[in-house]
Amino acid sequence: MTTVDRPDATWIQFRAEERPLLKRLREQAGRARASGRTLVTGFLSPREVRASHWVAEAEGVSCRSFGGYERAERRRAVFAAEPDRWSDGLDEASQVSAWAAFSIACLKVTGNRFDPPLRHGDLLGSLMGLGLERNRLGDVVLAQGAAYVFCMDTVAPVLLSQWDKAGRQVIRPTQVELDQVPALPVPEVVERTVTVQSLRLDAIVAHAFGMSRSSAVVPIASGKVMLNFVPCTDPATRVGEEDMLSLRGSGRARIMAVEGESRSGRTFVRIGRYTGGAADES
Repeated sequence: MTTVDRPDATWIQFRAEERPLLKRLREQAGRARASGRTLVTGFLSPREVRASHWVAEAEGVSCRSFGGYERAERRRAVFAAEPDRWSDGLDEASQVSAWAAFSIACLKVTGNRFDPPLRHGDLLGSLMGLGLERNRLGDVVLAQGAAYVFCMDTVAPVLLSQWDKAGRQVIRPTQVELDQVPALPVPEVVERTVTVQSLRLDAIVAHAFGMSRSSAVVPIASGKVMLNFVPCTDPATRVGEEDMLSLRGSGRARIMAVEGESRSGRTFVRIGRYTGGAADES
């Protein structure tokens, strides 16, 4: 589990479509403060995790996030009225107890070794085909010939009983305790700083995936671009720090930082392109 640095309202610009999420986060944080109980969110994107910490500070509660393993990207956030009771110095037994507050389960998924190898897109597509909402699912990571799927613990029984196919693969999910999950690959990210006239989606996609801005409009309009794991078809959508982008067939990128303006008024943006490690969202 990690604590995010003290948020600053000036560095994050919330879009209109993010306001319902902010409202839900504020309501949960407010209920945690009023009741003295801990309340947990669904799985959040990295940008949404940052937002949860910003909301917690505004509401005067503590907030921690966890995704089932140390470097998870998609995480659940816990709001608590009492001072932060988790720390990196917890012994193993206390750490496992702290994990319980997040109500996360992990499934190890294996397939038939004679079939095509497991693919991230097939796994996620089949999960969506079961009618699951994305906020019930955390990371899906391919490692050592298997896949590790993190989900809400209430979802695990459904997957264990109903999830038996991904793409053309017949699969076998089994539950694994979080302290028994092996070390999972860390995504490799290559960062570079670019300048853009504005933080429009088409401009960022063009730089992230090596194409012209006019060319970027085509996959965006056809639904091949996802913003924070949700299809986004408006090229004029404004993006911001911690936003995750994926282009079907080309992998993922993340806005690492917005770093001010040049003398000519263009904006410096640091973009991280995922080149390996954990499976991508495309």
